[in-house]
Amino acid sequence: MKIYNLRKIIILTGLFFLIFSCENKQEKEVDASKISESNYDKIESLKWLVGNWDNIIPEQQSYESWKQKNDSTLIAYSYTTVSEDTVFQENMRIQQISNQLILTVSVPNQNEEQPVEFKLIPKSNNEFTFVNEQHDFPSKINYTNPVKDSIHAWVEGQIDSAYKKIDFYFKRSN
Repeated sequence: MKIYNLRKIIILTGLFFLIFSCENKQEKEVDASKISESNYDKIESLKWLVGNWDNIIPEQQSYESWKQKNDSTLIAYSYTTVSEDTVFQENMRIQQISNQLILTVSVPNQNEEQPVEFKLIPKSNNEFTFVNEQHDFPSKINYTNPVKDSIHAWVEGQIDSAYKKIDFYFKRSN
């Protein structure tokens, strides 16, 4: 009789802990989903980048194509051509990690094939400046949306101890 009661107590205790742990897990999942919905507010301010962009001038043509990968990440492919030859290409990612936006740039045959990270610094007037002072050129990558369906982007930094800035004026393409 004692063994039967002991087994009954053990089984009831086990069921109690199982039910209690399942309830806690469900509560944590609900809380995490509520947090994730509100956590990606920083990346929202850059979703205007999503789409295809052209910067066509007589000497060269530059293109950027931005897509939303998920709630926290935008990805892009960018390239420049001169006389129909691709002279530059890069992959980019803007990701919100915690409360910080990180722009990661990967350029084939540069930086030993390693991606370079730039952190967003606070600016005003819808100017988004990503900085990595340890990187030679560029050390800053800037994006603005001066008028609807346009981007003024520029890169800046040091080349051979001299300051250099390159501007890009993109228009949304169809």
